[in-house]
Amino acid sequence: MKNFYMKQKVFSFRDRYKVMDQDQNVLYHCEGKLFSISRRMKFVETSTDNVLFNFRRKILSFLAKYYLTDPEGNEVAVVKRKFSILKPKVEIESQLGNLTLEGDYFAHNFTLFEDGLELANVQKKWISWGDSYVISIQDEKRTHFLLAIIILIDSIFHENNSNRNNR
Repeated sequence: MKNFYMKQKVFSFRDRYKVMDQDQNVLYHCEGKLFSISRRMKFVETSTDNVLFNFRRKILSFLAKYYLTDPEGNEVAVVKRKFSILKPKVEIESQLGNLTLEGDYFAHNFTLFEDGLELANVQKKWISWGDSYVISIQDEKRTHFLLAIIILIDSIFHENNSNRNNR
């Protein structure tokens, strides 16, 4: 198991995330494009500046539907918000396995599972400037993929909260 720390930038017109190790070294960063209708973002390995994944939202979709692609544009995963009255639901279909999400999404404490096996756990830190999270990855072979999915899930729920606040 490996722990990472994610911080979302406060006071930004676009989504910005940093993923750090326990010594606060920035390992990955993710930044959305300014004024992007499809909410495009890139997940980048900071040390090499290599783009690992791209995110984009399907335009004209009733519920949020995002595509995760590799740098060549090949689809790796689809993350869909499902209709639910009591509790938000997310469906994750990928080439690396279909994942389920359990937990309190509004409080940003949740766990990713594949076939009942825990892959990653996300816990929000409440006393911090901006949104900060502790991420525990159990499946270290898929670290990049799982971190990208977690950022995408957080972005989906922030998008819904900001839409609700603008009404």
